[in-house]
Amino acid sequence: MKALAWQLPAWVLTLMPVRYARQCLNEPASIAATAHTQTRQLLVDVSVIHQSDARTGIQRAVRALLLQLLRAPPAGYCVCPIFATRQHGYRYANPNFLTPPAQAPGAAMSPVPADVQVECGDLFLGLDLAAHLLPRHQTQVLHWKRNGVKVHVVVYDLLPLQHPEWFKPKTTRNFKRWIKWLAVYADSAICISEIVKLQLHTWLNTHFGVLPTALPASTIVLGADIDASAPSGGLPADAQILLARLRNTPAVLMVGTLEPRKGHDQALAAFEQLWQQGNGALLVIVGRPGWKTQALQEKLRRHPQAGQRLFWLEDVSDEYLAQLYAACGGVLVASRAEGFGLPLIEAALHGKPVLARDLPVFREMAVPGLSCFDSETPQGLAGALADWLGQPASQAPAPATGTTGPRFPTWQLSAAQLLQALNLEHPVHKQNNAAAALNAGTSTTCPPGSVA
Repeated sequence: MKALAWQLPAWVLTLMPVRYARQCLNEPASIAATAHTQTRQLLVDVSVIHQSDARTGIQRAVRALLLQLLRAPPAGYCVCPIFATRQHGYRYANPNFLTPPAQAPGAAMSPVPADVQVECGDLFLGLDLAAHLLPRHQTQVLHWKRNGVKVHVVVYDLLPLQHPEWFKPKTTRNFKRWIKWLAVYADSAICISEIVKLQLHTWLNTHFGVLPTALPASTIVLGADIDASAPSGGLPADAQILLARLRNTPAVLMVGTLEPRKGHDQALAAFEQLWQQGNGALLVIVGRPGWKTQALQEKLRRHPQAGQRLFWLEDVSDEYLAQLYAACGGVLVASRAEGFGLPLIEAALHGKPVLARDLPVFREMAVPGLSCFDSETPQGLAGALADWLGQPASQAPAPATGTTGPRFPTWQLSAAQLLQALNLEHPVHKQNNAAAALNAGTSTTCPPGSVA
């Protein structure tokens, strides 16, 4: 009976209750053991940033963690970035796709990427947030699992499921398919905060009857060092003018895509009250235009204070963002919900105080120099801002640069925790293992698009 269940096609599994479908995959009759003639693969899904890197928080995390894995692969594994599209399944990506060389006119075209080939012992890591793609290719993933591949997925948040009113209907539909796919196929989940891990277990138990013991979950921290995330460069012509104003005038920085949950609407209304009261503080918003905020975007562009006390920078390089962090007086994080909150630790890394909505995940991060507000009204936030802006600058945390300054997670630490969550050996032990493999005559050849 177990052998029959193990042979069910993917479309049949989608019709079954999740907990039974999961049981069919995790109680196979047997998996044929195969002798490895090459290093095992760590297949890292980078489908979204491979096609288009929006350079927002999740994309920064994917870039940074991939780079760390490529620079220091786990012992016994080669790191293979892979990608899928709506039209085709997973293929090997060029490990250098983040920094492609300039193509001269008439240059030879790149070869067609090869389809992913797996063996027992390989690992799949769903690093990118590909909720719209993974369920499309469950037949391929099912084939991998039947060949002994373990599937691990990074979970950044569950917000489209918890607050569908903040997202496009298509996004919520994709997330519903993705969470069901995860509940069936994943061997473990890797969450970016304890809050997300708790929410994931609660959701899976409530909606699918999957107990926490059935799907192990771990937690990793995200790094604060922008320089380790393949940062973009370049400054606009008027950058120094704005930076000088930020250094000489009380200025508040907000970082994040303009979307409903980020709280830009409440922040703007609060600053409008401060300006009417004669407060000259600047509000600088860094973030690309998002969804369901068209009216707010138009208001920002046409605001009477635009270019005076209000600045919306829609397309900012990482180099410019780092200088904005350094020049501002403090950072406002008005998000109504988050899975982590990179701007908090990036602000603290620059020694800037933070005023953030009182969310459990922000309390969990415990960054120095954090003040919280809990009001949902512009008036309440305006009062909190006035009190916060009135605090002496000496209350800001020291930058994490000196030997006595506070220390923040790095992307190197994040990658080390990620490897631990995958039960992989840390790269520091790789050299000894490689020597032993050579002595034993073991090949370390890797497939196309991989780094050993």
